[in-house]
Amino acid sequence: MDDLSFVNKDIEQISVSESLIYSPENVYLRINNNSVGLKILHANIRSINCNFDHLTILLHRLNLSLDVIILSECWLSKSPFIPALPDFNVYESSHRNQNDGVVAYVKNGLNCDVEFPDFYDANCITLKFSNNLAIIALYRSPSHTNLTPFFQSLDTTLTTLKNLETVAIIGDININLLPNDKELSITDEYLNLVASHAMLPAHLHPTRKQNCLDHIILRTSNNASTFILDTPITDHLPLILCLSAKGKVDASKRVSQRNNIPAIISDLQSTDFSPILTSSDPDTVADALVNVISTIVKKHSCYVPIPSRKRIIKPWITPGLLKCIRQRDKLYRKFKKTPENEINKTIYLRYRKFCNGILKKVKREYQQVEIQKARKNPKATWNIIKQIANLHKKQNNSSNLLKLNDNPLTSINSVNTFFANVDSYEKFEYI
Repeated sequence: MDDLSFVNKDIEQISVSESLIYSPENVYLRINNNSVGLKILHANIRSINCNFDHLTILLHRLNLSLDVIILSECWLSKSPFIPALPDFNVYESSHRNQNDGVVAYVKNGLNCDVEFPDFYDANCITLKFSNNLAIIALYRSPSHTNLTPFFQSLDTTLTTLKNLETVAIIGDININLLPNDKELSITDEYLNLVASHAMLPAHLHPTRKQNCLDHIILRTSNNASTFILDTPITDHLPLILCLSAKGKVDASKRVSQRNNIPAIISDLQSTDFSPILTSSDPDTVADALVNVISTIVKKHSCYVPIPSRKRIIKPWITPGLLKCIRQRDKLYRKFKKTPENEINKTIYLRYRKFCNGILKKVKREYQQVEIQKARKNPKATWNIIKQIANLHKKQNNSSNLLKLNDNPLTSINSVNTFFANVDSYEKFEYI
């Protein structure tokens, strides 16, 4: 009997990830931007149209090079156009209700297969990466009281990923991992289900009031760290999951070309161009001149990675606005320590409203200035309007045509057959 009690204590102490609470400005102290692996942010955004600017400010404050950004409760029914993020591809789930929807941003250059599993009473995007890793991005609305269909869908999806070494469920699941007596049976059923797939919670910190509703459920043999960001975009706290990887995750890095202009000019002045000038063939002269110049420029140039802290996400984010947001977070932490204190609550809510007004004003003034600058250039004006209204055309990746069938060669033959018979398809359509 004593041995069994020791076993139970050991099981309760099993941890799949360290978990820590940090402010956005300080979390980079524990995260290595150059480490091999994935850095994933999750945030309940409660309408991507209304709160995307707050997300943008959070990204600016983080000073991190994130690989994946997952947003839940996006209100996609009210968001016909999804805002773009520089250097990220964007994917959106299906939605049934007003507040439904999951949006995933994946960094350009990451080798990732995106799937949209059928889920009862939830929205889901599955991201599969080339290094034996998958992310299940989920949002489950609390309006669905019968969880049996959801549990069945989750079990089916996890079964399809049983051969992968690292799997993470990330999202606002609206099942409290810090349950009261009424919620205990539902929480136990949920944790038993994920445990049957060798998965455990990566953290057990409150993410909305005193409840742990935003989950990271993880199965991995590698090192992992979870960070709860002590700043509210909505009334949920954002999460960051850092996964180390045995295999390299392919990702393009943003770099800047640095040219030593004085050295280039000096080399050009000392170069003998007489062999080029004596040639009578203009094509030969052009090729030789380009070759000489490009060789000199390459000799005195280098590519330097751009640190995330120096990347401009949105130019309208001013130092004053960041100071205002930090003060809001300070008041939020004070209110959270004593939620029964009505004075602290009133001060926080009023200052939050003031910050929201400042944010909208700063952004609106910046947009007005940009439109005024481009008033004499119709093309530039329309580009600015498209940026403001998120009217970005989605880029269709032609490589997806290789995945029409299990065999790439069969897929290519299917595409060729289609285009070879376009004429007959058109005739059939008009019969």
